[in-house]
Amino acid sequence: MKWLYFFDDKIKPLTMRGKYYCKPEDTGVLHGGMSCIREYDVNLWFYTKNGNTIAFDSGHLNYSAIDSEFQKIQIDPKRIKHLFLTHLDTDHAGGMDSSGRILFPEAQVYMGAQEMRYMTGDVRRKGIFHNCVHIADGWTPIKGNEDFEVEGIKVEAIPVPGHTVGHTVYVVDDKIIVSGDCLAVNDNGGYAFFDFFTQDPPRNKKSLAALKEKLKGYSLEYVCTGHSGMHPYSEQIFAHIDESAVFGKATPFHQDGEYNPFVEKK
Repeated sequence: MKWLYFFDDKIKPLTMRGKYYCKPEDTGVLHGGMSCIREYDVNLWFYTKNGNTIAFDSGHLNYSAIDSEFQKIQIDPKRIKHLFLTHLDTDHAGGMDSSGRILFPEAQVYMGAQEMRYMTGDVRRKGIFHNCVHIADGWTPIKGNEDFEVEGIKVEAIPVPGHTVGHTVYVVDDKIIVSGDCLAVNDNGGYAFFDFFTQDPPRNKKSLAALKEKLKGYSLEYVCTGHSGMHPYSEQIFAHIDESAVFGKATPFHQDGEYNPFVEKK
């Protein structure tokens, strides 16, 4: 097993117990056209409009309960034609790794162009670890701020580098933010994502400041995060972006989080 998958599958579930760093949404149909699947500590997001559904992130490699989770929200992954990846980490892109089951076999994949540097080995995760996720050729590289119109849905891609070199945030139909891992949000508002998991924390904070400025004037309704669930949008989402979120048994980020998020929900 490759190192980052070993960390994702074996080490993280043990070392993160009692750290209260995440509070993902349980699998279900939510608000504003959004639905989600929970895989342990992370969410995959789906947006449906006029009978068409697009996906954001693909979760862990070979997640064992994925078929029953899709049944809960009545989405057929084979009918997903467009998948937008926020970044290439194993818990967000593992479901499209060519070494495992391809979760969305008919989907065109969109991803920040700079994430390719992890696949070539030009950049290592945290400067040390080879990122083992490999996306098959043919994906669409996002090279800057870009607008996509797919199946009658507007998706605005905004590069927010820092957590990874090509991390990308998506604004859906001008009203919903899919933020990936640039933000962690709790009852006090939004913070820059945890330094422990972030490639370049100062750059992430700088990117978040630029994102906050860019989004002024948007009529946003919700933000959908990688590990903190879905939240109504307000100025609190960017309230603490000059600080990094922290977690630990003595300093829980989510006071009402789960002791062990890696137990499969029934």
